[in-house]
Amino acid sequence: MPVFTISFCAVIVIIYILDTLVLVPAGGSVTLKEKLLTGHNKGYINRALHLSAEKIKDGQVWRLVSSALLHVGTPHIVFNTVAVFIAGCAVESELGAVKTLVCYVGSALVSGLFMAFVYKLGEGEGSSPGIYGLTAVFLILAVKNGTVLFSQTPLFALIILAVYIISGFFGGKTVLCEHLSGFAGGLLFGLPICLWM
Repeated sequence: MPVFTISFCAVIVIIYILDTLVLVPAGGSVTLKEKLLTGHNKGYINRALHLSAEKIKDGQVWRLVSSALLHVGTPHIVFNTVAVFIAGCAVESELGAVKTLVCYVGSALVSGLFMAFVYKLGEGEGSSPGIYGLTAVFLILAVKNGTVLFSQTPLFALIILAVYIISGFFGGKTVLCEHLSGFAGGLLFGLPICLWM
């Protein structure tokens, strides 16, 4: 059973629900529909955990990784949860929960460092850098095993993941940098783990 993947998906969905519907600032003219679709009027969890170069420089280093737990808008959480479930299950079937967690967190950390200190991103959130990192690890495992079908993951799910990955290259410069740095983090952490497992 993919313990990390299922647990992580549950955590990000719970955080999204709390941040969107429960722990939100009072007042404002944002409707529930706007919150659910666009993520306007972010809640207190997002304010405490999102990626911010300025706040990281002030000592809030947890933001380098904690931003990977946050999502704004229902489409964002749905697409990322599906993608992390597919990539996570495939990778975890080979590496186990702990190594998959290391690859995910390492990818998010590399992306967070790049986005905060090279790109100087003012504010960001989302699990996609970790997903791109897991995809890099998936590709390493596919090459190592000689097939993309090394796991029990059905082919249609891998096609969905491929569409997710490809579509992520068309979200603008900031999104592209987040995704590529997450992929690089996956290579950085995944290569030694996969080659010496």
